[in-house]
Amino acid sequence: MVGVLVVVAGIVAQRIFVAAHRPLSWAAAAVVVAVLIDPIVDLLDRHIPRLAAVIVTLVVVGGAVFAVTYMAFDDLADGLDRLGRAAEDAAAQLEERDDSVGDLARDVDATRRVNQFVDALDERVTGGNEVLATTAGTAPTYLVAGILTLFLMSYGPRLAQSAVNQLPSPSQREAVSNVVSRSLNRSRRAVLLLVAEGLLVGSIVTGVAYLLDVPSAAALGLAAGVLAMLPHVGIVLGTLPLILLILALRSDIDAILAAVVIVACQLVDSYVVRRRISEYSVHVGLLVPWVVVLVGYAVYGVGGAAFAVVFAVFGLAVLDELGARRRAEENEAAPAESAAPDVPAPTDDRPAEKWADQPAPVPLPTPQHSPETTGSAGRPSTG
Repeated sequence: MVGVLVVVAGIVAQRIFVAAHRPLSWAAAAVVVAVLIDPIVDLLDRHIPRLAAVIVTLVVVGGAVFAVTYMAFDDLADGLDRLGRAAEDAAAQLEERDDSVGDLARDVDATRRVNQFVDALDERVTGGNEVLATTAGTAPTYLVAGILTLFLMSYGPRLAQSAVNQLPSPSQREAVSNVVSRSLNRSRRAVLLLVAEGLLVGSIVTGVAYLLDVPSAAALGLAAGVLAMLPHVGIVLGTLPLILLILALRSDIDAILAAVVIVACQLVDSYVVRRRISEYSVHVGLLVPWVVVLVGYAVYGVGGAAFAVVFAVFGLAVLDELGARRRAEENEAAPAESAAPDVPAPTDDRPAEKWADQPAPVPLPTPQHSPETTGSAGRPSTG
């Protein structure tokens, strides 16, 4: 009976989750946004009321995201024809080469694959007007998510504290509160630093593409900035379209120089920037983000991939905090004599210099005798 009930409960839970995936995704997005914008809201809260600070932050952040997306898609739609022709010419030139690069391009059938990519891009990519229409059609969704974010910004800490208070032991409540709060701060710091790095890389790629007169510079910058947040290989993958376009529209030397600079930037990111980010937040390796992005994108699309990465970083921070807490408890439980070894007592045959820092012995008090018990010579009387 227990086995049957467990199977039935699992099937019911799965169907409920599938049926309610849309409001659940709204709630998850609201939680992520509320946690990420909380430092900005706290900064604005010093000058304006908190409700106004939340609204201003949501409007500014949402407007910035919409503006970047609109510019990227509009620029991509305008330069799609030029981008397609340049990509096809680049693939054809690569296959015509007689060196190892040409052999590799012919082995992977670069021309056919690029043509398929351009055709799929032409069918799926929309312009700025379609982005406006899509955004207007999904305005109620953003309104609901915004209301949920306002609610969580006002009552989220109180709800979390109420949930923690359900634990029976004060020590458990304290442990859970410390682990969750520290993990939340570390994961938020990691996500904000990664977003800042993506913005920097995207801005640089956009500027370089404009200077080199490469088509769809804003779209190339957006793709490079998004992929640059993935560790160790993100910068190289995000700038591959830029290198191919430089190879097709400029020269081989320019493409080689760009590739060398990009690889150098990737090495600096892997060995310097990522280590600093790990020191100030949490270490994010290569496997977890890639797996989470693929699964999240397959389930919920671009938004699912983005929010899944945030939750994965929080999970890594929780595991890191639990490991650190366990190590601290083991150190505290170690025997005291291992931390403070016994010091041997000094003997007469040891040099006096080694014991110069030891405290001097306290002299014993001399016994005092009353006049009735002492004789004339000061010796004790026998009477």
